[in-house]
Amino acid sequence: MKKTFSQLVIIIGVLIAVAGLAAVVRLVNRSNSTTNRKARTNSLQVSVITLLQAHGGRGDRDWARFRQQGTLSYPIEASAGSQRRFERKLDLSTDGPVMRYDRATLYTNQSYLFDGNTLVRTTFQAGTQLDVKAVDGTEAASIKFQIATFGLLPILKRLADPTTQVIDVGATEKGNRFQVKTRGGSWYFYSNSNHLIDRLEIGQINITYGDYRTVAGLTLPFYQNVRKGETLLYELKFDTFELSPVFASGFFKT
Repeated sequence: MKKTFSQLVIIIGVLIAVAGLAAVVRLVNRSNSTTNRKARTNSLQVSVITLLQAHGGRGDRDWARFRQQGTLSYPIEASAGSQRRFERKLDLSTDGPVMRYDRATLYTNQSYLFDGNTLVRTTFQAGTQLDVKAVDGTEAASIKFQIATFGLLPILKRLADPTTQVIDVGATEKGNRFQVKTRGGSWYFYSNSNHLIDRLEIGQINITYGDYRTVAGLTLPFYQNVRKGETLLYELKFDTFELSPVFASGFFKT
């Protein structure tokens, strides 16, 4: 249990460290000035369009509304030096600027609603609602980071926004490197020879993607690896992606 608690503390600490990158923790309702948009060269615009097209995108309509489900896991020490994996089911739903993020373990479910400004958590245990609470601080930073980096769809949605300021840094040994400028700093992503985004660098955090598959015309990774340096923080394996789903009335309400 001590090992599990320590790993959770490490993960939360790392998430706080990157929370200053405003565009990553606030992918929705964040835009740069018209001046920044005009400053991008035509060749850069083609580069971003090329990336979106490589993933099968045809514009904002592909990214505005989606739902994706997966499993977060990481190894924890059990007994006598043996290891087992902690697992948590995750479900992210987006409809324009509003997001709902559900996390489920064996006994407890937590549902977070985020409108780009306020984050509200509802907790259930054994089907019974325990509380509804607006959250901030450490928990809010952690959840916003998880929402912003849960698969590639939130990243592609951000890049499809014409107000996003991106700089084509050029070719590197890791692939073509791009810089995304934000009010709080910058973060980077890389594309491979097929123009698919396969890596993010956010401060000291490295996120890599794999197991690309085609879903409803979009090419998306079904595997995500999150590390700080050489240390594995957690892995994500995605089960389903649903584009343009129809949400029930009140789905994005507490």
